Amino acid sequence: MPRILLFLAILFSAVLNVYAQWELQNSHTTADLRGIHSVSGSIGWASGAHGTILRTTDGGLHWGRCAVPPAGEKLDFRGVWAWDAQTAVVMSSGPGDQSRLYRTTDGCAHWNEVRRNTDKDGFWDALVFPSAADPKNGVLLGDPVRGRFFTAEITVDQHD
Repeated sequence: MPRILLFLAILFSAVLNVYAQWELQNSHTTADLRGIHSVSGSIGWASGAHGTILRTTDGGLHWGRCAVPPAGEKLDFRGVWAWDAQTAVVMSSGPGDQSRLYRTTDGCAHWNEVRRNTDKDGFWDALVFPSAADPKNGVLLGDPVRGRFFTAEITVDQHD
């Protein structure tokens, strides 16, 4: 039995080496990155600590630093969702009103606040826009508050 497990482990490792072709990229930031969303083979967005938001339009060869959303320098952006190179939302996580949503429609030059957590005990964890057929409607998920997980439907218009 141990020989079979060893064989399977070696085989699995070989298969992963064939299909998982990862390429290291330099983001040119020292901030901890926490969120990533790939729109296509060339467009991607990343988010992280200290108001960090990055965007690539060339498949990751170059990552540009985005403008920091208003009052976002100390926020921890753990979620990002994008529709194209111009339009995205970022979600910060933190207690109470440190959990926020911001939207850009101009390639991250400017951000507008979409929503702010009003529950002092709340803490947002994730966002998702699950339907390609209805891409403007999504869901926010958060830590339990008073014994119930936080969920909220959100609508984000991709155009001004």
